Amino acid sequence: MSHHTTLRRGRKTVAATVIAAAALTLTACQGGKSDASGTPSAAASAAASGGGTSDSGASNGGSSGGGSSAAQGSSGAGAGQGDSAQGGGRAPQHTGSGAQAGPASARHGATARCTTAGLQAGWGSSGGGVPDMHGDAQQTAAVWLKNTGSSSCTLSGFPGVQIKGTDGKSLDLPRSAQKPAPVTLRPGGTASFTIRLLPSISDGDQKIEPGTVLITPPNQKQHFQLKWPYGGAILDQSGATHPGTYINPIHVP
Repeated sequence: MSHHTTLRRGRKTVAATVIAAAALTLTACQGGKSDASGTPSAAASAAASGGGTSDSGASNGGSSGGGSSAAQGSSGAGAGQGDSAQGGGRAPQHTGSGAQAGPASARHGATARCTTAGLQAGWGSSGGGVPDMHGDAQQTAAVWLKNTGSSSCTLSGFPGVQIKGTDGKSLDLPRSAQKPAPVTLRPGGTASFTIRLLPSISDGDQKIEPGTVLITPPNQKQHFQLKWPYGGAILDQSGATHPGTYINPIHVP
C-alpha cells in the first residue's frame, strides 16, 4: 500500500506541474496579443494624423502657390519702379496675374478674360469718395470697370495706369504689394481698383498736373482714356523706392 500511495502522489505532482506550465504558456500568449493589438491602433492614429497634416500642407501649398504666383506679379511694385514702365498705356506684363488666369478660368467654368472692347471704365466706386487735391496728405481715387458683353469674363491682376500731364509729361504708376485675386464679372457686373496718390501743393516740388489717365485692363493692349476730373497736382516721385502714388489690384467693390 505504501508503494502504491507514493506512486499515485508522484503522478498527481507531475500532472499538477504540467497543468501549471500550460496555464503559464496560455497567459503569455494572451499577453502577446494584447501588446500587438495596441501597436496598430497607435500606428493608425499616427497615419491619420499624418494624412491630416499632408492634406493641410497641400491646401496651404495651393494657397501659397497661388500666393507666391500673385506676389510675383506685384513684386516690382513692392520694390517701387520695376514694372511701372510696363503699366501705362500698354498691356502690363503681369507674371502673377497671367499665371492666375489659367486656374481662375478652370474654377469659373473656363471663363474667358475680359477684353478692353468688352469693358467700360469710369471714375468712382460704390464706396464713393473723392480725392482732396488741396492738401499734401495721401488720397485715393477709384476706377470702375463694367462688363458690357453678353457673357461672363474674368479680370485678374493689376491694370496699367499712365498719367498724362497737361504739360505733356507722363507718369507710369507702379503697383502695390497687395496680392491680386481673380474676379469674374457677369454681364453688367462691375469691378474696381484704387489709385493711391500723393498730391503736391508746394511750389518747389517736382509735380505733374494730370490731364488724362490711360487705363489698360490686365493682359490687354488697348486702353481707356479718362479725363482727370479732380484738378490739382501729383508729386512726381519717379525713381523713388517707395513712392506715394501707386495702383492696387482689381477687386470686387
